[in-house]
Amino acid sequence: MLMTCESQDRVFPFFIVFFLPQQMNPLGLDLDKKLSKAALAREVAVRVYRLHGPLGYYRGYAASLAAYVPNSALWWALYTTYQDELLKVAPSWMSILLIQCVAGTLGGFTTTFLTNPLDIVRARLQVQGVGTMNEVFRDLWAEEGLVGLYFKGLSARLVQSACFSFSIILGYETIKRVALSDEFRPRVRW
Repeated sequence: MLMTCESQDRVFPFFIVFFLPQQMNPLGLDLDKKLSKAALAREVAVRVYRLHGPLGYYRGYAASLAAYVPNSALWWALYTTYQDELLKVAPSWMSILLIQCVAGTLGGFTTTFLTNPLDIVRARLQVQGVGTMNEVFRDLWAEEGLVGLYFKGLSARLVQSACFSFSIILGYETIKRVALSDEFRPRVRW
């Protein structure tokens, strides 16, 4: 979870600068001008600073932590749980790495479904920049209801989660295998 907080400190301002203009145009940028991506990023950074000061780069930061920290904690816990359960029912000839990748994907699906309302609140705060997390949640509840909070944008998040989870576990477990000392290799079931 600490890694999630630390990565947010470094990544979040870049999210605001590079991805916010593609979502909406709250800064009133003239998008008809043929600016390079670098020039557009600079223009966005300058406008955010002028309108909101340095804290403008961190709009929705608390909401991001509120969404990503539980997401990360749940994902790792569910990955381990799904892996243990799949190992019990999988045939002995099945690749452990495949089981781990499936467990990561299932953990990602479950986590995505459980934390989708937090992600919707986070996105709305970052894009619109109005109100507090509680106010945005109440507004979304009034507009969308329970079903809307859980299913709005869920399909896109599930696709993203499946790709991310599979890739992360494939890389993570492969690196663990490569980094394992020769003296411990016979003790590990591959």
